[in-house]
Amino acid sequence: MARRLRSRTMTQPSTIKAKLFNNWPIKVTALVVASILWAVTEAEEPTTQLIPVSLIVDPPAGRALTFDLPPVQALYAGPARELIQLFASPPRIRLEIPDTVTTTEYTFELGVDAIELDFVTAVQAQDIQPRAVTVQLDDMAEKTVPVVSLVQVTPETGYEMLSAVSYSPNTVVVTGPRRMVERIDSLTTETVSFRGLVTNFSRSADIDTTDIGFVRLSRYSVTVSGEVGRITERVLTGIPVVVRGDPTINWESSPPAITVTARGSSARLSDLLRTEIEVRVLPRLNGEPEVRPISVVGPSGLEFEASPDSVLVRSRDDS
Repeated sequence: MARRLRSRTMTQPSTIKAKLFNNWPIKVTALVVASILWAVTEAEEPTTQLIPVSLIVDPPAGRALTFDLPPVQALYAGPARELIQLFASPPRIRLEIPDTVTTTEYTFELGVDAIELDFVTAVQAQDIQPRAVTVQLDDMAEKTVPVVSLVQVTPETGYEMLSAVSYSPNTVVVTGPRRMVERIDSLTTETVSFRGLVTNFSRSADIDTTDIGFVRLSRYSVTVSGEVGRITERVLTGIPVVVRGDPTINWESSPPAITVTARGSSARLSDLLRTEIEVRVLPRLNGEPEVRPISVVGPSGLEFEASPDSVLVRSRDDS
């Protein structure tokens, strides 16, 4: 008898597990349906919710608002399912300041009857906060200000800028409340880096509009452009040394001519003439022998290296 009881006790958990998982698809489906019905019931339950309201104020012609409008909220009542729709498509109030207003302040009284919706709904606005809004006004003004570029342009290794970087336009027209416009003397681009350039480029850089308030710009970006080319070398031999000393002294240099290596874009180097390069030496003594460093002068945008980089200069009369 004890053996039969023990056997029944040992098989009891298996029986419970079997009952728990018996017809499990039907049980899961029932649970899902129950959850959906609960959610639908909750969505239809009436409730209240504060909903943000978009406030739009149209100032008179020739005038502008000088401060941000305060946040406005309306207390709505209705089914939760429809209240959620108001967050996706907020209600709004559009107000217009009469042209006859000449003061710097104007106060609106707000009411729920002025609220507009883009769709028909069963919800109702019961209250609005705040009940009044005061706006600040100023006369409109306009002026042209320079745009200072903060753009950094870096060609790829082995390439160089063939021209100065240009910015177009370099001025913009600012329009807005007079006091705000008068504070703006210039604008800057946002800090942008264009790196690894290997060819001519034309790119856009946005103007920094931080802290400009209600001021509008004639445009909000500038075009940055320039020419980029590969750096190559050209070796020119036999470039005569010019001694820039006392003209009454008959100067000579040893050697009398040197080799100059020019570096730059292939287009510039191909057009480079020997006559455009001058190798200069500036002596310090009055014709006495001395070794002086060489300086190479040539067209802008090219780099030059002299070989040798110094020569012996002296008066021919002392040789």
